[in-house]
Amino acid sequence: METNDIKDIWKSGVDSKIKSYSDYELNEMVIESARKSMKAIQLGGIFQLVVIAVMIYLILTLFFRDNSLEMKLLDFTGLLILFVCSVLWKRSDYKMNKYKYDMPVKEWLEYRIHEIDKTISTKKKYNILIMCLAFLLGFGFHVVHQIILKAPFNPILSGSILVGLIIYFVIVARSLNTKYRKTLKELKELYQQFKESN
Repeated sequence: METNDIKDIWKSGVDSKIKSYSDYELNEMVIESARKSMKAIQLGGIFQLVVIAVMIYLILTLFFRDNSLEMKLLDFTGLLILFVCSVLWKRSDYKMNKYKYDMPVKEWLEYRIHEIDKTISTKKKYNILIMCLAFLLGFGFHVVHQIILKAPFNPILSGSILVGLIIYFVIVARSLNTKYRKTLKELKELYQQFKESN
């Protein structure tokens, strides 16, 4: 069911081509439309597969590669950071999708709009700081890795990783910002339709 159809269905009630929907069914349509919009900002798809693949690689490295204690600690730290971030992100996704049937749909939608709006405001204020910290963490992992291995400094490798991380973080930040704004717009439109339909 398309989001823009909800208002028409709600107002028309019984039509020659569509059956009359109960309040419960219409509420379910609104909730499902909101969840579909929020899916764009949730952990999933290729990004989730990459995170899982890196975590599996780090686990296999910890158990099956004969590394020094320092390398094992570095790999474990990387695994722990990825795991905690993934769990927190998934928990946030679950909380945003969860709907209690005793809660009015209007309040449920208002909360989601408020939280996404708050996230966009936070990202505007702290986006550069967040990107710098993520970059330092990513590049720092490479530097510490090279120090522990006592590998000679390779400017081409380090420069490639440096440039690659910068490009990656800029692309991810822009993509997420666009997705958050689009999701907020869709939820606001859905909320407006819901208000006009009642």
